[in-house]
Amino acid sequence: MSKIIMYWSNIPERCGYNTVAEWTNSELKFSLLHDLVFKSHERLNNDVEIWTHQKVTEFSYDIKIKNAEEVISAKDAFNALSFGHSIAFVSDAVRLKRASETLGIVLDMDSVMLKSFPEHDSWFSTMPSKKTGGMVPQWGPNKPPMTVHDGSWDGKELSAFPIKISETTQQEISDLSDRIVEKLKIKPKGTTDEWNSILWTVKNIANRDTTAKIFQPIYMSPVPAWKGRGKCYTIESPTRLDGKTQIFGHTMPSIDEIMKKSYIVAHFFESAFQDAEMINEKIWDNIPDDCLLAREMDLVGYKRNKPPSLDDFM
Repeated sequence: MSKIIMYWSNIPERCGYNTVAEWTNSELKFSLLHDLVFKSHERLNNDVEIWTHQKVTEFSYDIKIKNAEEVISAKDAFNALSFGHSIAFVSDAVRLKRASETLGIVLDMDSVMLKSFPEHDSWFSTMPSKKTGGMVPQWGPNKPPMTVHDGSWDGKELSAFPIKISETTQQEISDLSDRIVEKLKIKPKGTTDEWNSILWTVKNIANRDTTAKIFQPIYMSPVPAWKGRGKCYTIESPTRLDGKTQIFGHTMPSIDEIMKKSYIVAHFFESAFQDAEMINEKIWDNIPDDCLLAREMDLVGYKRNKPPSLDDFM
């Protein structure tokens, strides 16, 4: 079983930590969604490591907690966040380095596991790209699609995590981590190019790796990210995940198709879930029975705390 590598630290500014010491000595806080994520890994007996720059004293899952200081110092990480770098950069640097060392899988913290990952030595994921509208990728020499080495599909989607590192990619992935660490030591340019450059590099590595399996979005990122903050396809009722609804030319998969085909549901890519703290108890206790998240909870065996209804007293 391949080792699964994740990273989580609370953003210092958001939590009121003013110094490196305050940050590293504070207890790492997890979200309600993380609880579901951890249970989904336990159900499958996954070998999981969570890397962090904070202290963890209260944790009841069979998941290893690791010190991210081994990859990037807490001081450099704290300064990078103070400069305005996204914590996703820190996460990428740590996860890519560790996965390159263990030939592991780089996974986001907000991805709920539905079934065990495939056993290919090397694989890469994609997420849906828009097919219509103003943000349609202009595929061509300057923006080539993913190279699908077995020719099973056209590769015209966006590169994404998770990815599985192999001996054919481990050096390039390790080098990418090193470059991210160096970028974190200087102030960001204030554009999205730096973030995009990481995924562009991952795509270039995938395109050169002829041994790699390239997965279509339904397998690793079945739900698109095209909604405003505070909204989410996975908790909608009635759902638009019906196998018929088209959004920006992309046909939304049905919940049944996701539950049958997908290895994970990557909630990270939805605006409502990018900040895990947003998933508060009020939302969590009112998850509609007919939405995708409820199906995920039921599969994992997660007890949903539904508020009492009139039927409970009849």
